[in-house]
Amino acid sequence: MLLKIGELAKRIGLTVRALHHYEEIGLVQPSSRTAAGYRLYNRDDVARLHRVQALRGLGLSLAETRDMLNGDGADLRQLIRQQMSAIDRQIADATDLRERLAALEVKLSGEKEPDIDEWLSTLRLMATQRQYFSAEEIATLQKSVTQSGFKQQWPNLVAAVRNLMENQTQPADAQAKKLARDWIDLCKKTMGDDPRFFAKLSTMHRTDFSAQAITGVDGDLLDFILQALHEIRCDIFAHYLDQDELLHYRKHGQKNMQDWLSTFANLRQLMENKTAPGHPDTLALMRHWQWLVTDTWGANPATHEKVQAVHDKHPEMLDGSGFTVDMRHFVEQGMLALMVSDMSANIVR
Repeated sequence: MLLKIGELAKRIGLTVRALHHYEEIGLVQPSSRTAAGYRLYNRDDVARLHRVQALRGLGLSLAETRDMLNGDGADLRQLIRQQMSAIDRQIADATDLRERLAALEVKLSGEKEPDIDEWLSTLRLMATQRQYFSAEEIATLQKSVTQSGFKQQWPNLVAAVRNLMENQTQPADAQAKKLARDWIDLCKKTMGDDPRFFAKLSTMHRTDFSAQAITGVDGDLLDFILQALHEIRCDIFAHYLDQDELLHYRKHGQKNMQDWLSTFANLRQLMENKTAPGHPDTLALMRHWQWLVTDTWGANPATHEKVQAVHDKHPEMLDGSGFTVDMRHFVEQGMLALMVSDMSANIVR
């Protein structure tokens, strides 16, 4: 049995774009093509694809997955056993999912029955979400999504961004910047200012092909949005930084955006746990913060003062990051504790 790429993508919940990418990096190649050039996948191709998805599910990167498969290091029976163990750990989550479906059934009583595609999409997305979000977080997201008009706006926004990408519009284009602002505004309206939500959603859409197939959002699209946001920030910094400072930020700012988001998320978690500024976990995060600042804007303290002044004058630059005033105060306390800790260590020496 041979499957064309569109049929294969539909049946396994991946996007055609993802299968194209797998082919480009030498991960999964179609065994043959039709006379017209259409890709055809056979049983061995699908088995290899199973190995890929299994390894990805165990946390391996695409590059690590490719190296393991090409090195004959991925025994399918062992991978299946590992998958079974993972499923065992998910049984409790499945019970919760059933309860949610029962509640959905009650709500649908007397209303129009959703078609099969809507049911399948809902089931797949709920199962995907449970891998990344707690039950409480999902409830919060679902409530805010319903109240914010997200369901009406989101598909159109994703389609508009994808259209720019397919037309090879650059992230610096005015249209791209506008859509990036619209993206951030909708995310803020839906998810508030918690950077942990943003970080988890980013991870889900970058690594989970089921989520990508349902929402239309993948790593390439997220990178396009981040690049457009970076261009917006460069436009503002251009009025305050000198040429060398701006050049450094243009080179390093974009590549650190994901790291900043993860750092903000870790910071918020420390605060929620009521971790003291002098705690080792806080001090470790502050050291990483110092490294990020230096790598993003350079080592000149005068530049750092400029950057802080720009952020004070243009708080919109941090929209979508989840960084709030109370987090800034916590960082200031953490940096003071780090300075005291380093001074004490020098005295002991």
